[in-house]
Amino acid sequence: MIKRNYIKKAEVYFIIIFLLLPLLIDDILYNHIMVLAGVYAIPALGLSLFMGYAGQISIGHAAFFGIGGYCMAILTVRWGLPSLVSLLSAGFFSGLLAFIVGRPILKLREYFLALATIGLVQIFQVVASELSGLTGGISGIHGIPWFSIAGFEFDTSLKQFYLIWFILYILFLYSRNLVHSKYGKASLAVALNEDTAKTIGINPSQLKLNFFVLSAVYAGIGGGLFVSVLTSVSPEPFGLNLSVIFAMMVIIGGMGSLFGTITGAVLLTWIINWVGRYQAYSLPVFGIILILFLAFLPEGIFRGIGSRWFDFVRTYADENWRKELDK
Repeated sequence: MIKRNYIKKAEVYFIIIFLLLPLLIDDILYNHIMVLAGVYAIPALGLSLFMGYAGQISIGHAAFFGIGGYCMAILTVRWGLPSLVSLLSAGFFSGLLAFIVGRPILKLREYFLALATIGLVQIFQVVASELSGLTGGISGIHGIPWFSIAGFEFDTSLKQFYLIWFILYILFLYSRNLVHSKYGKASLAVALNEDTAKTIGINPSQLKLNFFVLSAVYAGIGGGLFVSVLTSVSPEPFGLNLSVIFAMMVIIGGMGSLFGTITGAVLLTWIINWVGRYQAYSLPVFGIILILFLAFLPEGIFRGIGSRWFDFVRTYADENWRKELDK
């Protein structure tokens, strides 16, 4: 109970400091990068649920991210629907597509499933480029309005920062409650061993599909916010590179670590901004980062650092410290 109280207090203090940082730093570039980090963290959070708790691999979530973006653009620009309705629709249609394609492709496992999800990205980009009457083709759709609620426009990086991170926090709370529920524990049983899960009355196929759909809904919401920030959409950004980046955010944060995934999204977004100045070296840099994390912190940034710290203390600390750690 005492440990939980400390964790809750630390979370409150962290949130307060985090919300004050944009006001204290007062830098447009910082706000813009953190806005993008929050946007990328939303699909990464959903992917963390699918990979960490359903035990599956997906390299195709850029497709659902793109579907959400195009839904947002079409509904606001062509149909004139309100931003909130369009954003919810973006999540719904991404989840609907995941439900349709999920039943056949989730019969595959491991690397075969990863290859199938890569195909989703390729198909999405071709369709988005060819349906020019609806999607604007290669040029895309421009003039997407700023996200607005009841006439209040989020037309600055500071306003967008608070909007996106508020939405992300709501999704984080929902995800945390989900993984701590009986359903979340059942998903871990499936991730560990599907055959064993069947013997205790769990339906692995339905559970994997549910997590796949939920992760796609998250990606669709993230895509809708993404195009609201950029005020334009085209097929190019929603390629395989973006899917790999989402997967890297989960790996860096730690499979199944929700807070770690958000941290991985922030860290990788800043790295992308820095590497963007050296386009020729971007792929080697990302490859080196991934190899280093897999080699030295395979559990993720927080779990890896934590386990290394415990090992260090157990090796060099005095007897009293060791007894405290072993409690």
